[in-house]
Amino acid sequence: MVLEALAIFRQDAMQHLLKHRKEIVVDFCEDSYTIRIPDEEAPEGYWLSTLKLQDIDRLTFASCSCPDGECCLHLMTAYFAVYDALGLHPLHDKFRHSFWYAVFSHFFLDSIPLQAQGEMVYTLESPHITLTIECLSEEVFQDWLRTIHASEEPTVFTNKTFLKSALYRTAKKFFFLNEEGAELTIGENSQGFPSHFSLQWQGLVFKAEILDFPTLEDIFPKLELAHTSLENVSHDISITNVTVCAEEAKVNFTLSPVIHKKDRENHPKTRIGSVEYVAKTHEMITGPKAIALPIYAIPLLADKFKDQLLSLLCYDSLEYRLRYDIRLLRDASFSFSAYLVTPGDLDNGSLIYPNYCYSPTKGLMQVVGMLSPKQAFIVKSEQVEDFLNERGHLIQEPGFQTFINERPEGHLTYNVTEQGVLLFHYDVGDPSSTEIRFGTWTYYTNQGFFLEKKNDLPIQDGLIVEPQDIPAFIVKNDAALRRLPNFFSSPPNLKDLLIEVHRQSRGKGLDLKPILVGLGESRCWLFGVFLYREDIGFSLIPTPLQGLCFLPRVIPPENVPQFLTQYAQHERILFPNPQTRPPESYELVIQSIHRPHPASPLHLQLELKTNLGSVPIGIALQGLKSKHTFLFTQAGFLDLKQNLFQFLKQFLSTQKCVIAENTVIANITDVFKLDALAPLSVTDDTIANPEDLQFFSQLKAACLPPIPQNLFSSDHQLRPYQNSGLLWMWFLYNHRLSGLLCDEMGLGKTHQATALLDIVFQSSQPSARPKFLIVCPTSVLPHWEHILSNHLPGVSIFSFHGPNKPSELPPADILLTSYGTLRQNYDKFYKIAFTIVVFDEIHMAKNKSSQIHKILCRIDAQMKLGLTGTPIENNLLEFKGLLDIILPNYLPSDALFKKLFTKRCSSEELEEIIPSQDLLLKLTRPFILRRTKKLVLPELPDKVESIIACSLSPDQEKLYMATLQREKSHIQKLETPEEPATNFLHIFALLNHLKQICDHPAVFFKDPDQYKNYESGKWNAFVKLLKESLNAGYKVVVFSQYIHMIRIITLYLEEIGIKYASIQGKSLNRKEEIETFTTDPNCQVFVGSLLAAGTGINLTAGNVVIMYDRWWNPAKENQALDRVHRIGQKNTVFIYKLITEDTLEERIHYLIEKKIRLLDKVIASQDSNILHMLNREDLLTILSYKDEHGTSDSEESPVDAPVEDDTGVLPPEDS
Repeated sequence: MVLEALAIFRQDAMQHLLKHRKEIVVDFCEDSYTIRIPDEEAPEGYWLSTLKLQDIDRLTFASCSCPDGECCLHLMTAYFAVYDALGLHPLHDKFRHSFWYAVFSHFFLDSIPLQAQGEMVYTLESPHITLTIECLSEEVFQDWLRTIHASEEPTVFTNKTFLKSALYRTAKKFFFLNEEGAELTIGENSQGFPSHFSLQWQGLVFKAEILDFPTLEDIFPKLELAHTSLENVSHDISITNVTVCAEEAKVNFTLSPVIHKKDRENHPKTRIGSVEYVAKTHEMITGPKAIALPIYAIPLLADKFKDQLLSLLCYDSLEYRLRYDIRLLRDASFSFSAYLVTPGDLDNGSLIYPNYCYSPTKGLMQVVGMLSPKQAFIVKSEQVEDFLNERGHLIQEPGFQTFINERPEGHLTYNVTEQGVLLFHYDVGDPSSTEIRFGTWTYYTNQGFFLEKKNDLPIQDGLIVEPQDIPAFIVKNDAALRRLPNFFSSPPNLKDLLIEVHRQSRGKGLDLKPILVGLGESRCWLFGVFLYREDIGFSLIPTPLQGLCFLPRVIPPENVPQFLTQYAQHERILFPNPQTRPPESYELVIQSIHRPHPASPLHLQLELKTNLGSVPIGIALQGLKSKHTFLFTQAGFLDLKQNLFQFLKQFLSTQKCVIAENTVIANITDVFKLDALAPLSVTDDTIANPEDLQFFSQLKAACLPPIPQNLFSSDHQLRPYQNSGLLWMWFLYNHRLSGLLCDEMGLGKTHQATALLDIVFQSSQPSARPKFLIVCPTSVLPHWEHILSNHLPGVSIFSFHGPNKPSELPPADILLTSYGTLRQNYDKFYKIAFTIVVFDEIHMAKNKSSQIHKILCRIDAQMKLGLTGTPIENNLLEFKGLLDIILPNYLPSDALFKKLFTKRCSSEELEEIIPSQDLLLKLTRPFILRRTKKLVLPELPDKVESIIACSLSPDQEKLYMATLQREKSHIQKLETPEEPATNFLHIFALLNHLKQICDHPAVFFKDPDQYKNYESGKWNAFVKLLKESLNAGYKVVVFSQYIHMIRIITLYLEEIGIKYASIQGKSLNRKEEIETFTTDPNCQVFVGSLLAAGTGINLTAGNVVIMYDRWWNPAKENQALDRVHRIGQKNTVFIYKLITEDTLEERIHYLIEKKIRLLDKVIASQDSNILHMLNREDLLTILSYKDEHGTSDSEESPVDAPVEDDTGVLPPEDS
């Protein structure tokens, strides 16, 4: 096909070849050519064409360095130039069969190299041939050296590697010299054989002698008579046996020499191979020669051959135009039959694409307008566009011609197909006319093919708009469409628009069917907010009905759950079949309860009941087993990715279900999970024996009958709510479960846990004496020792703590230790199987990556009881960490838990409770008990909180502003949301420094002993408040997070002669300090670090609490306050929080209060630690400072600051 593409240049290329034949330079290697074609417009005076031929003369590749590249005059010229002067052979094929190739390949295959013999002389010698090459000048010699050293010599000697050798290049050089006209002289040896050969041309001398007759027989017949000294017996050539092979586009013929008889009896002939040689006269007689010549090469033939051949072919030099009989077939294909004058006159002929035609009766003709090498062919409908693009311009038949940028007579109109596709087309006014589109072409009967006019008009013939694109298309082209007759129509009398949801008859998707109320039986289509009525046009849907217009008509299976969840409650979405409606409620109705053994799991036969209907649970289980994502059932649409079904899936993976019997095999925690996800219920028809039914009822109520009082070894004097807590723990223990007792601080968690140990100890058999372990903070070890010794006098207790502890654990009933000691000696505790382990202040192990968390998880116990007043200090993942200690593997993995329960919400959603919160509460309710003082101790004295506003002193204000200015670059990064490099550690360190300045400059400069050298507005307010409280006879408790501030306060108390008690982080005499404050009437003040004095101690002797500075975590603050406001407090507790106005303290206060309100409602989305909740806007608000002459840097007040969560870093506490 390469040559066919170049055919248009045939005549011009022939002229170019004749004009520049001597200037054209041809080179080849095997069948690949590089040819320099002269051209005045080329930068170097020529273009370089590259050709590759296969099967001797078939062109398979062509490329030119000219701008036209792969189709140009130069390539056609280059193709002609590869033929020899007679036009019979391509040069590479002629060379391959030449004398020169035979001679030099003989030496190469025998591994004989060129040998230098003297100056500018090279020789080759073999037993069969000797050869000498001599250069007659230095210039010729240098050119010769470039030829033989052009590339590295091959090391393997084969016909293939010969092409890369110096001998191949040498043979080709002499071949080209011979072709250019250098005569090869042949001489006879003493025996009369033509064995001597010599050639001299352009300073290069070649001499050779063939030494034996077999070699002469092989090489001598390869001589070409032209340009040799041999005489040709025949000077005439006869062409015979002419045939045309149309398939190969070749003419086959035979060249036969015409030998004239004359008397040569005195000149005997010698046969040398395939030729005869006449001695003395130097004549060579050759036989007939078969030629297969490409038709394209006929013009290249020498005149003596060309005239004979064309006469035998009846060749007509005129060009004829081919015509075609064209018919449109039923399948929109076209049939073509070629003819010259009348249809059918080429039925026996052959077309030689693209310029020749051969007929046995008419001969060989040049033709134009050929569409295909086939005389008859069919163009399929899907091929028509490409066919017209390539060859449409050649079609001259009326009614089938092609027209570009023209259009038939008529006007533009449109229609909407049954599939909802909008088509624009021309109406030519003839009802019988056929219009068929073939891509960018349109066929009109009796007119021809019209190419779509490329223009910028939005609406034109052939435009196709898919259904989903029609609304946007109409909006964009409104003006143009209004000029189109009957496109828009008057508004419809549409009363309502409803959408019916139907299951697909095939497949698992949904079909949405619009119901157009008020339009009767008219055929309509809905496209977004546009309604199309057949034969009327498009109109806009009334605005109130446009809400559902953009819903797709088909919901694929993967989108079904999302669609139904979103639109199930929509008033205009109809569900004729309840199977497509999602249920609003789920319930698991128990058909039967069975326990093969009292210790066995429950076998529950279940029915899934919804507000829409009921189905056996086996249907859902089978769907899960078959890996369906949803089911259409009599109970409605079941989304199998919901939590209920994902939990049921676990029964499949653990083989704890019998699908055929609609039964699951559930242990106690499984029952709790099922009941949390869908309430479990029994009916009058539930089949169960009384014991199993009672057992299930107890599980549902998470309760057991009251504990007999005779089991107590002493009167614990428990309050009613504490008795309820004991009953709850007793339930957990009897079912080998664990739990968290999370009563608010001061409600007696220690007493309730002690009562549980007592009842377990009293109810145990003497032979199975229980073993208890209590782990608590060091500060409350004495408290536990006191409680246990008073209420369990008959139980042996050992406190494993301190430097004098034994190397091994003693055999005591109750082991008491601290978290630190347990961490250092955990291997000793792993060896014992405990009955109950109590973890007091379990929140100390909230960090799952900590060593103590891992140790608590590994402790072996029938029941683990955690005590904490703050189960959620920072976030829900820490809460889950506590549950993982007492209930391993009960809650989902951390990743799934975070996905389900720790969703973030924005500040605009303060009133919205995340739905998953209810699920978390239901899942954990059986294992967590929490009561507040307000709920269970209405008799507890009031707690009155007040804010004491302070002002910065002038020196404080200067220091505060200077510190802000020094860190200005970090603050500016906060103001750029896209700035990724904000270093929050720097920011939080800055916050810490600003808080220290607000407390007292001496704290900031770490110079507490010289505090009198600095002024502090807060300090002045504190001193005044302290004096008023002491003068009123109150005992005062003061908390601060900074030890330098505590040092200043104690120095002041010493100076004014006020006795005080104090606990800091490293205090060893905690018990003595607390005892002094509680019992000594002269000890009027307790000063403590917020963290060190915030847990495990009782400060009910005080009734005024001064929070000198706020802690980031309100839960920690509440812990500290509950040391005072707890059981045993008889007086109203007054709490004063010192806040410095117009500083970060004021802003922190408002953020804390706002975020605590959010925490109360959306526990699943927030951290209690305020630093974990601050975003960029919060930090900018905190760091802004308002002076007396201006407004704050932030446009929002602290109360209105954004509260979107962002990760914070807790700054280090001052030490």
